[in-house]
Amino acid sequence: MVRLPPRLRPLFPYLKPAYVTTTRLVAPVGVRLSRRRGGWLPVGVAPTLERAAADSGGRCVTARPAERIERPAMRGYPAGTALADRRDGERVERVAVAELPRGRVLGPHRAVITGTGELVQDVSWYFGTRRPREHPLFLNPFPAAPLQLDGRVGVLAARGDGNYYHFLMDVLTRLGVLEQAPDVAPPQRWYVPQRLRFQRELLDLFAIDVAQRIDADLHPHVRAETLVVAGPPAMVEKNPPWAVRFLRSRLLPAVAPAGGARRLYVTRGSAANNRAVVNEPDVLALLRDRGFESIDPGALSVREQIGAFGCADLVVSPHGAALTNLVFVPPGAGVVELFPAGCVLPDFWRLACGVPGLRYRYLSAPGGPRRPTRAGTIVRDIRVDLDALTAMLDELA
Repeated sequence: MVRLPPRLRPLFPYLKPAYVTTTRLVAPVGVRLSRRRGGWLPVGVAPTLERAAADSGGRCVTARPAERIERPAMRGYPAGTALADRRDGERVERVAVAELPRGRVLGPHRAVITGTGELVQDVSWYFGTRRPREHPLFLNPFPAAPLQLDGRVGVLAARGDGNYYHFLMDVLTRLGVLEQAPDVAPPQRWYVPQRLRFQRELLDLFAIDVAQRIDADLHPHVRAETLVVAGPPAMVEKNPPWAVRFLRSRLLPAVAPAGGARRLYVTRGSAANNRAVVNEPDVLALLRDRGFESIDPGALSVREQIGAFGCADLVVSPHGAALTNLVFVPPGAGVVELFPAGCVLPDFWRLACGVPGLRYRYLSAPGGPRRPTRAGTIVRDIRVDLDALTAMLDELA
């Protein structure tokens, strides 16, 4: 998810570290300026929900203990392609729920702050940062005063929640976390983003009534009498199987996909430096001869996306948020995920391992960068090796 014009996206791997460094350097100045007018920026850091609750007179419970996930080997072509993100995906930390008296949520990146002014790092960590003072909230020392909310308010908002993947896997799965913490009383209202159509549709499918919603985009700064904060399954793309099972169990029955088996090619369009498939006409010609149809999930409703993937027996797609819909494919389906040359990200392979019998393959190409990175991978385009794709489809058919 890169918010740069297409022609500037190749600079993203260089601009992002510079942006993070600048934020860290100006953060102390932002905090001092903030104290002169309201003092709404955090003045300290609570590294965990447990610490946040203890420091602010709240309560924290563990919903899921730490676990280790065993997954089969990642298969694809070329074999042994280096991961562009080498973070451990098997070790998943505990998942907790905290009740924070007078807790706040601040800014478009949904930073959680305790009633005593501490940034809660393990649920507020921002993409590409390592230290709390690198969070972009420090770039705005004068946020408006918070909207005061009575009662118990649950947080269903997170950094990146305008992205389909992050809204499903980082936000809505928190409802599954709360179900695993029965000692925590349910919130009376929910702090949620609903600017985008898919957000509203998913909230409807989860039966969160409009009257219970506090719009996070209209009110980017709120303070609750009690803020109920459930952690996500993981703050990086580990996609534990329980989270996949939770989404399948809640959303597939609500939509009940019907129809014959479908073969889907997922397009990302033609915008440059965005994992677009540069030889897409040739790919489409090959796939149509094999009974595939091309879809653009961004143009479909959530129900239509779930319905399409819920009937799919074979999916071919470039790496992107639309592949979150693999959550809904039938057991035993196959998927080929397309990547730029020499680059493979494990995100959707990890997700696919939570779907019963799903047969996953990646398809990259020889060559590419010597040391691939996540930042570099997401701003490169894809040229599909048609012979390799043909062999892979024959294997999965």
